Amino acid sequence: MSSVDRHTVIVCDWLPPAFGAVGQYMMQRAEKLAAEGQTVSIVGLGERDGVEEQVIGPGRLTIRRVGAVGTAKGGSLIKRGLWALQQALKLMGAANERIATTPKAGTEILVTGSPPFLSYIFIVVNWIAWRRDIIYRITDFYPETVFAAGYMPWLKPVEGLFHLVRKAATRIEALGEDQKRRLAEGGMPADKIVVVRDGAPFAPDAPVRPLPRAVPDDKVMLLYSGNMGVAHDTDTILAAYERHVRQGSDRVRIWVNGTGARLGPFADECRARDLPIVVTPPVPIEDLPSVLHSADAHLVLQKTEFWGYVLPSKIYACLPLPAPLLFIGPTQSDVDLLGRQRTAPYIQVDVGDVEGCASALEKLADEVMKTRDADAQIGGPAAPVKRAGGRAAKKDIAI
Repeated sequence: MSSVDRHTVIVCDWLPPAFGAVGQYMMQRAEKLAAEGQTVSIVGLGERDGVEEQVIGPGRLTIRRVGAVGTAKGGSLIKRGLWALQQALKLMGAANERIATTPKAGTEILVTGSPPFLSYIFIVVNWIAWRRDIIYRITDFYPETVFAAGYMPWLKPVEGLFHLVRKAATRIEALGEDQKRRLAEGGMPADKIVVVRDGAPFAPDAPVRPLPRAVPDDKVMLLYSGNMGVAHDTDTILAAYERHVRQGSDRVRIWVNGTGARLGPFADECRARDLPIVVTPPVPIEDLPSVLHSADAHLVLQKTEFWGYVLPSKIYACLPLPAPLLFIGPTQSDVDLLGRQRTAPYIQVDVGDVEGCASALEKLADEVMKTRDADAQIGGPAAPVKRAGGRAAKKDIAI
């Protein structure tokens, strides 16, 4: 069957310009499929209802946004669960308008795991009514992430039911090898699992203009970008950062550009300990390269119990960058696997290893300062324009 005869319906949570990593990656995928000649519909949440039609090369893309108001990430688990269920049902209704008009042969439904319940509802309804090929794009595992966070352990006995529903999918797309191992633990047949990684959320060769520095030039900006939630270990970096400021060289400054349930408490604790911190809100996807290139080094966090259940998507944005990367998390995670494959400096520290993390902050500072000295000798005092795929390239544009 040729690509022009294929129909793909993608369903996820927040679509750009709303903030959400899953929607950003799924929009990229929808555009790519349309460019290959497919008829693609992507259904997701937005600030208001609307339909947008685009012709991309030989294909066609329909963007269907379902109006929604986000729930507070720090709200009660029951409140967030009810919100997620409500949105999943709204998305199912909107997606059904598209699916019902497509032929069974040649139609593929790609459903993500965000918001929670979405994938399970779609797999069950597809088995009952739609009967199309359905691909479950694993994002965060539910209910495993709930159990890993220590919530609702009394629901643990029904975990097998979720494994059973997953098996009804035509195919499971895992984000990494760690998720593939977790799926195998749940009894998913190996021939149904394929690892499909996300790519960088920006063009590798796109010229970018770094933002004005938020810290003095003699300091190293360590950036945490994206969601800072329950799956991210903040205790280790907090203790190590305090040791670095009080007893170390005091060269590193933490910058968080994002949101999440753990961000407020983390920032408050830094301020309570008189530790310098810069917090800025998330930016539109088109501005993300400028944010990332403004950092001297990058930070990725993951609690040990969440490996394979959550893969911090920020790793894909960090991989092509020349700046050093610090990962505080388990070696079982694919973050570590990918980090070790990059040519730029990479340091992994186990959760709870405060001494090792403090040492890593010193190593990051040394790497950044060494690069600055080398760039100064090559390019002199003129500020370069950075490119998304490599070291700074001298240009005649002033920043």
